[in-house]
Amino acid sequence: MDISRRGVLGGLGAVCGVGAVGFAGATRVTDGEALEGIGGEGPGPAGGEEDGSDDGPTAAPVDPDAPFAATLTGDDGTEARLFDASDLDRVKGVFAEDGEYLVQVVLSEAGVESFRSRLDDAGATDDPAAFVVSMALDGTEVRRVELDEETVDSLTASEWGGVLTLPFGEESVAESVFERLAAEE
Repeated sequence: MDISRRGVLGGLGAVCGVGAVGFAGATRVTDGEALEGIGGEGPGPAGGEEDGSDDGPTAAPVDPDAPFAATLTGDDGTEARLFDASDLDRVKGVFAEDGEYLVQVVLSEAGVESFRSRLDDAGATDDPAAFVVSMALDGTEVRRVELDEETVDSLTASEWGGVLTLPFGEESVAESVFERLAAEE
């Protein structure tokens, strides 16, 4: 399965470009079309031609036991799992774009359904602004994003195919996330 065939949910942080919905600065959601090079070959490998490499980013199946998880936390302090490595099918990265380093993950079909159910069960579909998503690798937070209504609506729409593009400010963090998620082949 090629990641570019799925909808894209990009970065977790500030509202992104035209036709995209932000996870308050980190997320883009589309209806299945790749966003200007995100998905497919992507904008290019991190480091680009400077490192002498012109190979595109690598895609791999996900190790379901990888120590990566995203948790929903409500204003009232309640926490619930949003997704973890066992909900993912594929991972692709690392892309460099606009000073950020991106890793794409594709939720399995069951993972998409669980993701949506968990959003709803936690109350995030009723009051998105009351929730943040914390992503952790080996128990250490690597990204935090505030939810908004537009993003949650896009994530629960039938058109969203389960692709998440996760942006990181440091290449080493993005590489660690990719390497830990990718299954040994």
